[in-house]
Amino acid sequence: MSNILSLHNQSPAIKQAELFADLTEEQKRYAENLLNDWYAKLSLISGAATSTADSYLSAVKRLLRVSQKAPWQLDLNDFPNLLQHSFEINGEPLAYYTVSSYASACRSFQSFLLRTDIANEIARATGIRPQVFVDSENTIPVKRANLDKAPKGWALSSENIDDVEDEFIRLIYAARQNGSKAYYALLRDRVMFHIAIHFALRVSELVTITLSQFKPHSSPKMRDKFGQYGSLTAQSKGGITGTIPMRESAVHELLILYIEKIRPRLLLKRQSNANPSGVSVYMGKKYAVSDLLFFSERGEVLNPNSFRKRLLDISTTLVLPQRMTPHTLRHTGCTLMTPLYTPDVAQKYMRHKNLSTTLGYYHPDPLNAGAHLNPEYDTPAWFEDSEDY
Repeated sequence: MSNILSLHNQSPAIKQAELFADLTEEQKRYAENLLNDWYAKLSLISGAATSTADSYLSAVKRLLRVSQKAPWQLDLNDFPNLLQHSFEINGEPLAYYTVSSYASACRSFQSFLLRTDIANEIARATGIRPQVFVDSENTIPVKRANLDKAPKGWALSSENIDDVEDEFIRLIYAARQNGSKAYYALLRDRVMFHIAIHFALRVSELVTITLSQFKPHSSPKMRDKFGQYGSLTAQSKGGITGTIPMRESAVHELLILYIEKIRPRLLLKRQSNANPSGVSVYMGKKYAVSDLLFFSERGEVLNPNSFRKRLLDISTTLVLPQRMTPHTLRHTGCTLMTPLYTPDVAQKYMRHKNLSTTLGYYHPDPLNAGAHLNPEYDTPAWFEDSEDY
């Protein structure tokens, strides 16, 4: 939400417009105090994440700048005017989720202003009693405008997954035969492809998986079947933690092969002196390369763009229905796991705050749940210990 509502995304005109420019100094100070008190309540008392509180404040300030009004002067015309203003700036309607984010922020501020004690004080100080300025009606036109919009996300079908698997195998064999330096990177990326789907990971989670995130499952049967790698614990960008179980024997076997045979080679083949510290920093967090499941040739957290490019190249070669991205794999993972469990369990594994978000990742029509590794491929056949490129 912080990216959607950030002031960095606002037009120059909105950035330069002075907040409460038409108010007297006393009214301006009063309005600023209202904003500060609401922000403090939101971030300290309500327990909202700092990023959420900041984005809410940015959204409300944008509304006030566009309307050029004090908080107690806002009415039901101002929120649609904000959306219309954005339309005129950008030339296209705002996405539904952006409108929803604006509405959530403005409703929060509205609830604060309409609290009896606050509303009474505002009426006493300004002579104007605050009123409702966001309701279920004044966002309807925007929602209707987006009803026919196709969803951005999509899931690979079982046939698509097999085709991608075939292409990875073809590229791996070709690299081995040609003595290409891309050989081990392709081995790694193939495993990344299946791990991303199996655990429905975001690309930021995928490139920072550590071996210590894998734990034996709590179920004795699962421990017997998958041992140390029976579950993966991941944390979403919103701070929600979920532990996703290993489900497929083929994925487990592929992971073990990678950890025991391929990963040690990648560790030894790191470029000399590229990262002598053995520590890599990604998005402000430090990772020991020796604990990372996947890493770059330089011994750093893998740049997500390199994996994106790999998927793009393969999807272009295969002429897939749409461009395949890391997020396509997350949608695919959700679509695979939801029929195996229940939507609320899938929500927990996807680490979503709301079930409606999880359902947006579920694409039942194009994909049949089941194992997504082609059984024709015997994994030792495409990786031989004796090869060293």
